[in-house]
Amino acid sequence: MRGADISREMTSPRSCRKCGETLLPDLPWCPQCYEPVTQFAARAPLHHGDFVGSPIPTGGHIPHWSRWEKSATTFGPVGRVVATMLLFATLLPAIVSGGFMYLITFPIAAAVVLRAVWAKGWVVPDEPELPPLPVTEMTPPQPLTSGEQTWRIARWRLGVGALLLFAYGPVPAKAIVLALAASVLPWWFFRVYLDR
Repeated sequence: MRGADISREMTSPRSCRKCGETLLPDLPWCPQCYEPVTQFAARAPLHHGDFVGSPIPTGGHIPHWSRWEKSATTFGPVGRVVATMLLFATLLPAIVSGGFMYLITFPIAAAVVLRAVWAKGWVVPDEPELPPLPVTEMTPPQPLTSGEQTWRIARWRLGVGALLLFAYGPVPAKAIVLALAASVLPWWFFRVYLDR
């Protein structure tokens, strides 16, 4: 005996399909018109493999994910290639100047940067037959307070000073900068990239 295909069939209604008479559960035919009762009747599929309720584009430009096309949040092909070339171009000065620590940390930094540069973007092509969307007025950024400006300048000075000290300073100073970087950079990386 073959099992019922429940993905394509469903139980029959409890009324006759021909005359509408109420059917008894144990009779295999209609008591009014003697039409045989089909226990399982074929039905049309609910959807064609997509998510139920997702819009199915029938024409025009179809939105899609892309690593190559420009989207609202990603570069186009030229920007991605130029950003990748600029990143790898920093290796040459590091090799020439003997930046051994740069060569060690470069793979980690390159992984973070290249992941962001080559991220997939949701590309929504322009529809030429539709009117353009209204442009919303963007509020200008608020100016920094004097305390925020001072803190930003101090951070930049501290960072540039640490880089210069690490590049040209004595060995004990390099060890201090390296120890501070080893303790601060994981916290910064977690705060900026992982704690979202």
